[in-house]
Amino acid sequence: MGKVISNEALSPILAFITKPDTFLIHNEYLGHCLQPQISLSIIPMSCNKDNDWQHFKWASEDQIVNMGTKRCLAVTSRTSLAPLTLSPCNKTSELQRWVCKNETLLALRDENLFLQPGSGWKDNVILSQTISTKSVWTVYGTRNGLCSKGYEALFTLEGNSFGAPCVFPFKYLGKWHAKCIRDGDTNAQLWCGTTADVDEDSLTGYCPVDGKDFRRLHLNLYQINPNSALTWHQARKSCQQQNAKLLSIKELHEQTYLIGLTSHLDTDFWIGLNNFDVDSGWEWTGNQPFRYLNWAPGSPSPESEKICGLMQSNSGRWVNNKCDEKFGYICKKDNSSVDVPCLDGWVAYAGHCYLLNRNLKTWKNALLYCRKAGGDLISMHNIEEYSFVISQLGYNPTDLLWIGLNDQKTEMYFEWSDGTPVSFTKWQRGEPTHVTNVQEDCVIMSGENGYWSDNFCDEELGYICKSKPLLSVLDEPEPVDPTCPKGWKRHGFYCYFIGETTKTFSEAKTFCEATKGFLTSVEDRYEQAYLTSLIGLRSERYFWIGFSDVEQPGTFNWTNGEKSLFSHWNSEMPGQRPGCVAMRTGTAAGLWDVVDCKEKAAFLCKQWAEGVTPPPVPPVTVPPPCLDGWTPSPTRNVCFKNFNEKYLKKTWFEARDFCREIGGDLASIHNEEERRAVAGYGDDFWIGLNTLDPEKGLAWTDGSPVTMYSCNSLFSFADYLFKTIEDGWIAYKSNEYYFSNITVPAEKAQEICRKHGGRLTVIENDDERRFLWKYNTFYGKQHDSYIGLIVGLDGKFAWLDRSPVTYTAWAPDEPNFTNDDENCVVLYSGLWNDINCGSLNGFICERHNRSAALPVAPTSPEPLGGCADGWLLFNNKCFQIFGLHEEDRKNWSDARADCKSREGNLATIPSKAVQAFLTVHIRSIPSGPWIGLNAIASWGRFLWTDGSGVYYTNWDKRLPSFSVRHFYCVQSKQITAFSTFSFATDAILSYSGTTISASGYTRYGNSSYSLVSPKMSWDESRKRCKSEKSELASIVDPYVQSFLWLLVLKYNEPAWIGLTSNLTNEKYKWISNRRLVYTNWAAEEPKENIACVYLDLDGHWKTGTCDEKYFSICEQYHASLKLGITITHSRAPSTLSYKIQIICFKLDYMPLLHITNSCYKGRNEFI
Repeated sequence: MGKVISNEALSPILAFITKPDTFLIHNEYLGHCLQPQISLSIIPMSCNKDNDWQHFKWASEDQIVNMGTKRCLAVTSRTSLAPLTLSPCNKTSELQRWVCKNETLLALRDENLFLQPGSGWKDNVILSQTISTKSVWTVYGTRNGLCSKGYEALFTLEGNSFGAPCVFPFKYLGKWHAKCIRDGDTNAQLWCGTTADVDEDSLTGYCPVDGKDFRRLHLNLYQINPNSALTWHQARKSCQQQNAKLLSIKELHEQTYLIGLTSHLDTDFWIGLNNFDVDSGWEWTGNQPFRYLNWAPGSPSPESEKICGLMQSNSGRWVNNKCDEKFGYICKKDNSSVDVPCLDGWVAYAGHCYLLNRNLKTWKNALLYCRKAGGDLISMHNIEEYSFVISQLGYNPTDLLWIGLNDQKTEMYFEWSDGTPVSFTKWQRGEPTHVTNVQEDCVIMSGENGYWSDNFCDEELGYICKSKPLLSVLDEPEPVDPTCPKGWKRHGFYCYFIGETTKTFSEAKTFCEATKGFLTSVEDRYEQAYLTSLIGLRSERYFWIGFSDVEQPGTFNWTNGEKSLFSHWNSEMPGQRPGCVAMRTGTAAGLWDVVDCKEKAAFLCKQWAEGVTPPPVPPVTVPPPCLDGWTPSPTRNVCFKNFNEKYLKKTWFEARDFCREIGGDLASIHNEEERRAVAGYGDDFWIGLNTLDPEKGLAWTDGSPVTMYSCNSLFSFADYLFKTIEDGWIAYKSNEYYFSNITVPAEKAQEICRKHGGRLTVIENDDERRFLWKYNTFYGKQHDSYIGLIVGLDGKFAWLDRSPVTYTAWAPDEPNFTNDDENCVVLYSGLWNDINCGSLNGFICERHNRSAALPVAPTSPEPLGGCADGWLLFNNKCFQIFGLHEEDRKNWSDARADCKSREGNLATIPSKAVQAFLTVHIRSIPSGPWIGLNAIASWGRFLWTDGSGVYYTNWDKRLPSFSVRHFYCVQSKQITAFSTFSFATDAILSYSGTTISASGYTRYGNSSYSLVSPKMSWDESRKRCKSEKSELASIVDPYVQSFLWLLVLKYNEPAWIGLTSNLTNEKYKWISNRRLVYTNWAAEEPKENIACVYLDLDGHWKTGTCDEKYFSICEQYHASLKLGITITHSRAPSTLSYKIQIICFKLDYMPLLHITNSCYKGRNEFI
């Protein structure tokens, strides 16, 4: 029994459980919320937050799960008026895939079918082709659409899943769960499954909880995650889900402590070090200060794409690396104002006074001056203070100013001269360099952004002082600028007003205009910095600014008509949602969010200061012509050029650096005219749009504003660095790939991959997909190639190595599951297409580079098996024949559906032995049964419906043929071709067609047979049979042939039969005097002058000298036996609608590729 957990210990768990990731689906028109009924239909009901059946959450990017039933929101068909229901969650079901449109509409993905209530408020919710006021769905209690509570991967800790995200819902002990649970954990910790079926896969991990497994050093807490394998961004998200951040290291003793925790581990760790700001230097996430340096020798390396930081476990040193590789990671948790008057010339902000002085001094003399004035060289502790300095002290882009940061006490360890803790830094790109170590010990701020760099301390520069306010003037009122109305603040040419009363965007706009102003615009980074310093420390969350896409959906504009020159988006903004823009406060101070215009928030007004004359509109000038090979923008004074030569292809970072080296930048696109112009280049190419900094939103590398967003025609500069190794495999990043030059079925492809130490490739991201596609294209391999994605037993797509499906790249209208048997996936024209696994295609193998040695999830042991009552076992497969009565017979499609309902499929015949087994058991069946072979979805190519390869066929004469009558499905043929019969009884299934007597003889048809040992001559064999009142066996038809061949195969020994020419005037006859109407001679048989005949292991008859020694087959013939069978004849072709018997098959155990509920179907035919 697990230990008892106190309420105090459970508090973080309870906090996690109550985290508002669920929502009620509210219909604005009816004012009601969706609630499932016992029948699983869904109707609008009065909203009740305490009712679990009304709570939903996004279980994936396009699935919505109901918390009460643990089933997913679905419809019964992709047609108008189809009712809404709940179904077991299936990620591949097109009936469960939802997408938000126009923010508050919910539609079936890839369809113009929208969710809408029925005619009455208690009628079932349905799909509709039309949109009305009834089609608006919001999160209950807000005006936000359902996607505002969208899916977020919840990365696990510890466990055996290497940090993989939770999968909801998941099954544990036969019960489904849609949230993290404590069941079965002795410490009552929350956990989840990382696959849908924990009972089968046993892959789990702990859920992220605030406060779990952190170690303390002073006021900081640390969590080491050596058993996870996440990308940098996934690791950052995992830390955020625990109210923490990726590790930042500010102190030498902090680094020493962490080395002690990690030096015994064999993996490197992601830390919060990054260089996402293309114009800035290395920095820590969360604006933590970069004041202590611990780079490994040669680091940071100059590769542009290596912009994320790793800590080496063995040394604690830092290296830069590509962000999309997978490692462990370390999380950290960290455990401070009113303006006051200052002396003349000093500027007050947040409880301190500041002075910018351009008189030139060395760093030491500047420090002495500031201290004599009662202060110190400036220290900056947050983004708001930094923004104040560059916006309100008169800072110029040409300034070079000393600040208090230095490493004069301890090399590579920066401190503030006033002794305050270093809690914020803003380094320039490539800084601090410390090229000459001893001399570059002091720090300056400079350049357009006011970023920092280390410098020679003896150089004479300007400086900034900071001091505490004078106590004698603390009660003086704040000065009022006479050029601004009362309550407004002056900055530059403008006055600004902070509207503290919350209003909608429209109300705020009206208020500002009534004061002869407008909702503020932001012209440049300096105005942005001023506004950040103005509102960043306030308690309100949002302040409206005058930016929105209300008037021109998809393009953001200023409400006062100003041209957009600057943007400052927050993380994941502006996204695809319409709305109005508000400026954030707090940790994201100054960043812009897109918010529902009807929400209420504080706001910022702006107007010209009194006496200020707006600058004249600059005269229109004719721009200089573009250089040869460059194309002018249709709307701006810029030129474009597409570098698409193969030898010039580059990564995004290389492309950016190349463009800057020739005096430009990667292209920015600001309107539809420019988008069409660059799209005309007819190739994929890199542009400057990026989201490198995860704490900010979309940005152009040239600093121009992001006002529209389109993902059309983007990538060309793509140079994939790979090499060919000795055995012909291709090494790319941490994996090795093999591209086939032959075509085989999927199961054969996987077999070949395994023989070479790999498996069919798993594609985890878009970069990997593009590499595989372009290699296939450029090097002339098979363009349609199997990858390791298949449909599992639950109908969901899964990777063969059981890794989670976190990335997909389906071609348009795929997967379409044509004929319901396309359970494998090929890379087709760069995208994915589902296909029958038996199709002949190329394939791509993947194996991990030996230097990478990434962990692989453990596989489950192969389950033990057996057949249920009524099913026949052969070669680890179970078979059963259905449709014995006329009224039970079905056409091919219905027959397959019936087999699938029995957890099987129509039978596949992969070999001559299976053919013989089924032939034995359908001897008395009145018509040839359906098997799984068909050409419904592949004209001219017959494939097995379970996806097996077509390795064996046994066609009748002149078949297959494709005539105007379209024979697409295959039935097993009776001796009387295309005849139907009906049974009077189905007793044959009660004893599997054979019985074994006490004498060792096995009854089949009208005879009993025995395989006799030891090996004897033909004459000795006949005497032995006669001694048992039997005779050497006669094989009179293909059924007996099949039965006896299986008997020979069972003992792996050839056997004499009763055919000879010794006793019959040199003509081969049965010694039982039965007519020789059926033969099965091997090639070049019978041989002359060799009288005796045996049944060989290949199933054919062969002659042998009569004194050779073989086993013997004895037969006891029962001439008086009568079968209780009534036979009626009718003639009909085997078209798709023709109803006959069926043979179902299901696996006794599950081989690798046959993860479908497969029932192979057999054929009644001659061997």
